[in-house]
Amino acid sequence: MKKTLSLLMVSAIIFAIGCATGEKQEKVTDQSSVSGTKNEPAWVTRCAAAFPDAGKDAFYGCGSESGITNISLQTQTADSRARADLAKTLDTYVASFFKDYMSSASVMAKTNKDKKGGVSATEEKQFVSSITKEVTEITLSGVQVKDRWRSPDGSLYSVVKVSFDNVAQSMEKQMRQRAAEVQLDANDAVKELDKQLEKRRESGM
Repeated sequence: MKKTLSLLMVSAIIFAIGCATGEKQEKVTDQSSVSGTKNEPAWVTRCAAAFPDAGKDAFYGCGSESGITNISLQTQTADSRARADLAKTLDTYVASFFKDYMSSASVMAKTNKDKKGGVSATEEKQFVSSITKEVTEITLSGVQVKDRWRSPDGSLYSVVKVSFDNVAQSMEKQMRQRAAEVQLDANDAVKELDKQLEKRRESGM
């Protein structure tokens, strides 16, 4: 009887230790990891998709470097590639936004009051392209590194972040300065821009 009780107690202790150990084990991300290690941050594989606020409150860019042995230069390169990745994201977002903005009913009505003096399709395209470039350049100047991670093989990964508000402020500033180019009142143009930005933020697109 005593032997039986002893065995039960030992089994219970081993089970308890096993459960405790299991709770401390690091979770592996649902996506296949780049390095194959359990402590790899989700953003290394998924970038912006790993952050719930992406597209709503912030924008992200990721970069990596694996061939440079100088740590300082490797860090600079990984960070630069992350900023370049973010720049592509911003270019796509801002260009898409302004295309929708210029084709919205309220803006079209104001720019096409006089067909002879209205904004042509070519002028509109040039405006969207140039303002997108300016907004991206201005926004990137305030970007900071959110995190870095080094894999077991020495590769360095970097993720940078910029807030939605910073992007919105850059867009508003440029719109106010250049509204006359597309025959819009600056104040009205910014008010419409704010409305459409809020819709984009809510949808996370």
